Amino acid sequence: MDKSKYAVLGAGNGGQCISAYLSLKGYEVSLYDRFKNIINPLKERGNIELKGVSLNGIAQIDCITTDIEEAVDGKDIILVVVPAYAHEYIADMLSPILKSGQAVVLCPGSTGGVLEFKRVLREKNCSAHIKIAETSSLFYACRTEAPGVAIIGGIKKELPLAALPSSDAKEIIELLKEPYPQLIEEENVLVSDMSNMNAVIHPLPVLLNTGWIEATKGNFKFYYDSITPSIGKMVEKLDAERIEICKALGIEVKSFKESMYFYYGAQGDSIGEMVRKVDAYKIVSAPSKIETRLIAEDVPMGLVPMAELAKLVGVKTPMMNITIELASILLGIDFRATGRTLDKLGIEGMDKESLLNYIK
Repeated sequence: MDKSKYAVLGAGNGGQCISAYLSLKGYEVSLYDRFKNIINPLKERGNIELKGVSLNGIAQIDCITTDIEEAVDGKDIILVVVPAYAHEYIADMLSPILKSGQAVVLCPGSTGGVLEFKRVLREKNCSAHIKIAETSSLFYACRTEAPGVAIIGGIKKELPLAALPSSDAKEIIELLKEPYPQLIEEENVLVSDMSNMNAVIHPLPVLLNTGWIEATKGNFKFYYDSITPSIGKMVEKLDAERIEICKALGIEVKSFKESMYFYYGAQGDSIGEMVRKVDAYKIVSAPSKIETRLIAEDVPMGLVPMAELAKLVGVKTPMMNITIELASILLGIDFRATGRTLDKLGIEGMDKESLLNYIK
């Protein structure tokens, strides 16, 4: 059987690590990013050096491009590894060029990625019969130390994947099982969406450490230093609201603590204690400013759609609301307006029963 051919869309930390890993595994890989200042240094170098706890070596990438049509042409699997706020743009760009039989996987989908993606493809009258799925997190904890030098600091030991419709998940996991055997089937995309741990763990520690971030330009370890016992308690309260939304939706998700053990084997009595036991987090510094993806992505594409789903099922979310409002004030952006509303997810007007029927 011929090996699958991959297109990796997004040449940031995750995209460089994934494309290098797949290349070293012997797959044909194209790497795309719309920004020339990201792509050009990689094209000049011609390869990506992968280091860390996974495969190590110099990966020769078959195609490095700013042309999305060139990247996805003839590819079996398209891995979308961009910030969640770019999902809509990528869906728009892909809608006229997708071919029947291709599989698109958002790595990760954040909260509502596949729902938004599907809505865009529907509105653009995309006629290709594709399969679409999302992971609940990135495959790795990773970073780049320079253009073309990627480091995998930790690998998720298990990683759920959900598809829309749910029945497609098995086939997509089968396609990906050789390079990514840790993928397991998630019940549906709602479970995947509400398992977005970035939305739980990132915004509050940034917002409540604004003074320290601005004074030191982020000269401290994000997970190890910013999640103090008091801030950890607030994170736990936010996580409890997420769990309540899920109960009202009739779905089961892991708590943040359970997820930390599930992904990394970390144990402890508090969130702060648990994150300090994840070796992969040792390399993660705090952002140099509060205008960071930890807010600009994880609030509008993480917390806002969670709060929207809470309204759908009548659950109060005061901690989520405070976090969204504080982020909006500090960054001067109305994240409720720019974030993933029920309308942007393509589920406006649905009740719980119709929503569950749609995703299945």
